[in-house]
Amino acid sequence: MKHRITLAAAFAGALFSVGTLFGAENAGCRIDFSKSQTEKDTVSGWTYKGKPGTDKARFSIITENGVKVLKAESVNGTGSILFDISKIDFKKYPVMRWKWKVDELPSGADGRSDEKDDQAIGIYVGAGRWTTNSVAFRWETETPKKAEGEASYGLGMVSVKWHCVRNKEDKTGVWYVDECNIYEALDKRFKGKIPTRNVALSISCNSQYTKSRATAYLEYVEFLPARAAQKTSK
Repeated sequence: MKHRITLAAAFAGALFSVGTLFGAENAGCRIDFSKSQTEKDTVSGWTYKGKPGTDKARFSIITENGVKVLKAESVNGTGSILFDISKIDFKKYPVMRWKWKVDELPSGADGRSDEKDDQAIGIYVGAGRWTTNSVAFRWETETPKKAEGEASYGLGMVSVKWHCVRNKEDKTGVWYVDECNIYEALDKRFKGKIPTRNVALSISCNSQYTKSRATAYLEYVEFLPARAAQKTSK
């Protein structure tokens, strides 16, 4: 990843209210792209963040089988889009589930190496304005599945606990649904004091270090009560 973002920009403008995304009581929250449009350098409702001096990753909205999804592309570049999720109660909605696929992985990328720290797509939940602390769930290339590690960027201003969920062993061009207990991950990361302000969901796409290409897609990210997560999501 290593594009040295902070979350400050995510809270500078008016974003969609996460509260409006909740359905019936205890139904959970789904963040999708059904009402999104591609705008200059970003997607409506999201804030773009890149790395000065490095080519930008591109984020756009496409329609696949009648469903609007996010497309993330990078050619020797890096970038993320961020969405304010400060209103989500992670204790009430402890399960984060998402649907994603990859068409092209950054060649030879490996999150365990600073010189190869690229991912076709990463899903981050973090907090902070000028310094940030995040947990990340990433689709790696060479990194073994279930591997995890610590990363620090921007002279220590950005700290990440990352987890490798998928890698080159998984088929390209195929949609997968994955989930994690985001409450437990954040509770551990923040030592029992999960922030309730300046919390953001961010989606990244990176291929700057491997000087290669990456293409990935995301249909949704949802936050569910534990019992709802037992049901299969399409």
